[in-house]
Amino acid sequence: MTLEIAVQDVEGAVIARDEGADRVELCVALGATGGMTPSFAMIQACAHVGVAQGVQVLVRPRAGSFVYDETEKLVQLGDVRSAILAGATGVVVGGLDGHDRLDVPFARDLVECARDEGRRCNRRVQVTFHRAFDMVPDQFEALDTLIGLGYDRVLTSGGAPSAPEGLDRLRRLVEHAAGRIEIQAGGGIAPSSIAAVRGAGVTAIHMSARCVVDSEGGPGGGGSAGIERTDRAVVREAVLAMR
Repeated sequence: MTLEIAVQDVEGAVIARDEGADRVELCVALGATGGMTPSFAMIQACAHVGVAQGVQVLVRPRAGSFVYDETEKLVQLGDVRSAILAGATGVVVGGLDGHDRLDVPFARDLVECARDEGRRCNRRVQVTFHRAFDMVPDQFEALDTLIGLGYDRVLTSGGAPSAPEGLDRLRRLVEHAAGRIEIQAGGGIAPSSIAAVRGAGVTAIHMSARCVVDSEGGPGGGGSAGIERTDRAVVREAVLAMR
């Protein structure tokens, strides 16, 4: 079993490392958008922290729909290359067509781009298909497609609003995968629900463990909405629950 913590800054990566999480997924604007691509320098800095299994980088150019135009696709392919060059051990990617099905040509381009850049950097990188997967009506067919394309992992709540609500589907996805791809449960997981999610047979858990702290931005700086940080106590509790 592995525990991945979604972090948004170097401090979050340090907390994840110190508390014993296995890896981090790095993104920005998580609470407001569901996560978008972090900067090259942020990826580089977090990669230097030394989390056990490294940094998986979310590549997503904007909030909203997972259906992308050609320019957005080119931007994401460039971000995949940049993330790996900056030291990422993997990328978290995906896209859909206009009918909530996998955008298979784009999914192929993403995984091939990651593999090619990994070879140029002389290391094997992991490729995860993100929670766009939860929009797909036939997840079992989609899983077979991603296996055929060479993806390492799928991040999913089982199509439910949260992973604890999607346990039956997660269990069936694990059975269908049969070790050919890793099913990583994510979405609405708290330390108290880890045991139940593990019971579905998943081999990896993803959670954000975030809190909001006061930070007055003033006009043009976000107002008084606060900023998101990684909560050390929650990460510690999650690691204990995993063990």
